[in-house]
Amino acid sequence: MFRTRYATTGLAIALFVWAAPGCAVERAYVNFGYVVEPERGLPEGMTTIAIEPPVLGPNTDPKWSDICVRSIQHLVNEARNRYGADVVLVDRTDTQVTFDEADLRAAGMSTDTRTHRGKLLAVQGKIIPSINVKVEKRIGTESTISGIDLGSYEGYHSEGGYIDIQTREITTVTRTMTVQLDFKLVDTVNNRNWEHYSPRPYVATDRTGASPLFGTSRTEADLTPRDRIVAGLVQRGVKEFVCRILPCLIVVDADVVSSGHPACLDGVRLLRGEMYHEALAGFRRALADNRNDHQAAFAAGVASEALGRYDDALRYYRQACAAKNSRKYLAARDRMKKYGHRIRD
Repeated sequence: MFRTRYATTGLAIALFVWAAPGCAVERAYVNFGYVVEPERGLPEGMTTIAIEPPVLGPNTDPKWSDICVRSIQHLVNEARNRYGADVVLVDRTDTQVTFDEADLRAAGMSTDTRTHRGKLLAVQGKIIPSINVKVEKRIGTESTISGIDLGSYEGYHSEGGYIDIQTREITTVTRTMTVQLDFKLVDTVNNRNWEHYSPRPYVATDRTGASPLFGTSRTEADLTPRDRIVAGLVQRGVKEFVCRILPCLIVVDADVVSSGHPACLDGVRLLRGEMYHEALAGFRRALADNRNDHQAAFAAGVASEALGRYDDALRYYRQACAAKNSRKYLAARDRMKKYGHRIRD
């Protein structure tokens, strides 16, 4: 425990301000989606695809192989069944059943008298993924106030005094999860590498922290489960790859917070009610008064994207990024740059 004594003069006592009062804010969680056309598509004539088991990094848990394959399977089947893609996913995992039955027939032990035997579909393309997952944990410390004692010096009971601050160190935990993915689509008919997607590593960081007063805000047990975060990063990379070759559904989950401008406050309320046109008008009024109102600019981008005005959405997201360097704003801008010109009507 550490103690620090701060002198005070008269009624002007030095205070440690933990939270300053602020203006009211409104919040809206907005969810919508759209289908994007593939960046390149499949080569002509490729209608059957198989997925190879992923190549794993040296310390990568095998369960991420299964999650990666299942994610690809889901998106390929969704592209076929919901979005009209002419592609069939060939699953070789149960072929031993077919081989066993063929052996029985060859030995004369099968009573099946059909003349046409089932055959396996020929594979025209193979998706070959690789995945490397790395999780790092760092232990640190932060200070928190454990006690405050107000007192006065002798002879200065009404004019002077002190604040005695006691602090202690709190252990903090920082977890960094890094997922490196690589995907290839190989045309098995002519043995050419049709598509190769190797994005930059996906990184997520989560940490505990010391509350400024009297303890900790979270412990490691309160953090989001590690597997949930890694699974989200794997699925993100899989979708980015699959949407290069097949149509995909892009789901947008936006957390919109208002600025203090009355028009922006009203706009976020309207956004909660999915009244996108009316909300956008409010955000525009706020931006007319202050073009650097990044909350209003981001909210205008969300409303525009929900309305299908993708060029406007990109413009507003860029305006928000120019006003404030925010990971949320940058992600929205990059989403529109990547998908805005490919969204299915």
